[in-house]
Amino acid sequence: MTHADGSRLRPMGLAARMILFLTLALVPIGVVAYFQTAKLQQETRLRSQLSLVALTEAAALGERETILRALGSAQALGATVGQALLETGDTEACGRRLATYLETSPGYSFVTVLTADGRLPCTSRGEELDIADFQHLSGLLEEPRSVAYLNREGPLSNRSVIVVGEPFFTDGELAGYMLLSVPSALLPRDEGRNAQSPQAPEDFRDIVFFNNRGEVLSSRAGLDDVADLLPADLELRSLIGGGAQSFAARSADGETRVYAAAPLVPGMVHALGVWNHDNAEAEAITVSNVAKALPLLMWAASVIVAFLAVNRLVIRHIKRLSRRMRTFARTRRIPEHRSTLVMPAELADMEDDFLDMADGILRDEAQQENALREKTILLKEVHHRVKNNLQLISSIMNMQIRQSRERETRFVLHRLQDRIRSLATIHRNLYQTEDLGHVNAGVLLTDLVQQMTQMIEISGRAVQVERDLADIEVVPDQAVPLSLLTAEALTNALKYGAAPDGDAQARVMVSFRHDGQGNAVLEIRNSAGPEGRTSDDEDLEVEPAGLGARLIQAFATQLGGRLEQGREDGEYVVHVHFQLTDFEPDETVPTEVPNVPDF
Repeated sequence: MTHADGSRLRPMGLAARMILFLTLALVPIGVVAYFQTAKLQQETRLRSQLSLVALTEAAALGERETILRALGSAQALGATVGQALLETGDTEACGRRLATYLETSPGYSFVTVLTADGRLPCTSRGEELDIADFQHLSGLLEEPRSVAYLNREGPLSNRSVIVVGEPFFTDGELAGYMLLSVPSALLPRDEGRNAQSPQAPEDFRDIVFFNNRGEVLSSRAGLDDVADLLPADLELRSLIGGGAQSFAARSADGETRVYAAAPLVPGMVHALGVWNHDNAEAEAITVSNVAKALPLLMWAASVIVAFLAVNRLVIRHIKRLSRRMRTFARTRRIPEHRSTLVMPAELADMEDDFLDMADGILRDEAQQENALREKTILLKEVHHRVKNNLQLISSIMNMQIRQSRERETRFVLHRLQDRIRSLATIHRNLYQTEDLGHVNAGVLLTDLVQQMTQMIEISGRAVQVERDLADIEVVPDQAVPLSLLTAEALTNALKYGAAPDGDAQARVMVSFRHDGQGNAVLEIRNSAGPEGRTSDDEDLEVEPAGLGARLIQAFATQLGGRLEQGREDGEYVVHVHFQLTDFEPDETVPTEVPNVPDF
């Protein structure tokens, strides 16, 4: 796979693939586990709510019995004493009967009758009271029902009491209320735990009682600190009519608590249990997202365990083996000892195979290097011997030239000797170079031009030779025809060049350069005399007409290049353009050039 720009994408690692496939495998299990966990959590929450409500109701049994007993007493007194008062109007007899009941019922501190006309004509103290002294009584006649309210400073007893009121009726119409005062001190009380209710758990914080108006009636821990335990953003009145329920909320003191609300006396008194959040049942209500996150935690744990296992058993060994392979690829060095880590048998076999393979590669490379060294030495020796033989032939020809009396023979031998010296120069460069597959044509041509320039200076001719030879590498198959072509063209330029009018000597320019497109250009220029006359050298009569040009054409063909030659701006130019590439030389020599060797 590749990017849009053509670069190759980095493949996903083994650890990432393992996590991906493990995630896909765990998705169905995780979905099922999530829904089952959510359902189980909902059922657990419901059971916990019911359990907290039941515990709250059990803890409030003392208060419930007290209020129900007072309510029953008020109903009985209203049906007897209240009805008798309405029938007879005898307030004294009513007062005596209430006082007698109060003496026989020590759980109450005061009893009175409130008539429908808003009077308190009959009390347990035997005197009529003014309703204006009792603020809570003014609203009872508007909506008759069972009531309970707290009076922290009772006007008669000067202590905190809970007033329980029960209406009584005559012929279906409200006749009045029977009111009983229950001292708050007689209600169950403890410090943090209900001593009178052994079934209350230790983490039970408090229980608060309130009426239908949301007014607090009593608290186990006392009324002074009860405001800090109640929900900060919830009115108690909103809990009325909602039935039994439990919920978690932040209390006024800033802590998160669990509350259980239950009707203690339906329609009259309600209980609110306050629980610490570390209660087992309370935790099921306060912690709502941990259970749902369990499938995610299971996935994370599975992925971590699988990754650690795969990393320990596979990945770390593969990475270590990969590092050793890269080190071997860069330095060709292998460790002396195999790994001492405990790894799976398959990976241990892979490491053994790699070490054996690396050892075999080093042996093969050593053998190839030895063979290549021997081949290089042999080739250099061959080129050296060929160069020596060519020099020997040149020396023999030089001896023959000195013994020859015919000028034509000496000229032909000189030309042949020049060509042999060119070949000797090529072979000398070949055995001196390090890379036998490539030859620096700039160095080769520099030696060749310098050698031929020295020869022309020895002959006494005045020729100025300029060189512009770039360092360009060519293969030996191109170096040979390139050198012979240069030697032939340069020989013609040196021998046949003429000094232009007004100049003291002839000029020759040899150029070899890149053309910027992977090709090379060889160019030889020499100054030329007037048209039809190129030199005053008498040897021109000896050289067969056109032989040099045909040889240049043959060498250009072997070089695989394009030859252009002729006069240009008062100069004679030989221009050869050829491609720098490995190629099979053209072994076909033009038939009109007989006996031309294929160099």
